[in-house]
Amino acid sequence: MTNLGETLKQLRKQRRWTQEELAEQLNVSRSQISKWENGSLLPDVQSLEKLCQLFDVSADFLLGGETRQRELLREVTDIYGTADVHETVLAALDYLLHNQEMSEAVYALAKLPDKKRKHVETMIMTIVKECSELM
Repeated sequence: MTNLGETLKQLRKQRRWTQEELAEQLNVSRSQISKWENGSLLPDVQSLEKLCQLFDVSADFLLGGETRQRELLREVTDIYGTADVHETVLAALDYLLHNQEMSEAVYALAKLPDKKRKHVETMIMTIVKECSELM
């Protein structure tokens, strides 16, 4: 389980924000963000609410009480009305949430015409299979 500081830093970096940029959005000082991230200070309730809204996460997740995969499962269940989501799908979503460049690449892949997308998917599957065999 991670703590608030680690989670906050991870969420900020996913969006490629500096501490200064986050501080401006929350109307607090950069040093306050730094203290939250290194664990020497906890945000007040109002700031915690703003953080949750800004990053679109629950307070439970932000405080480390709910794993990202559990939160994703809850969100998928809320949106699609089903809890029948395979663990590999959740792991893939979590991976994409933590890897901005891959997330952008997958989005670009999804926008390709079917024929081109299938060709790229085949290449990716071949590379992944070959890498798996090397391990």
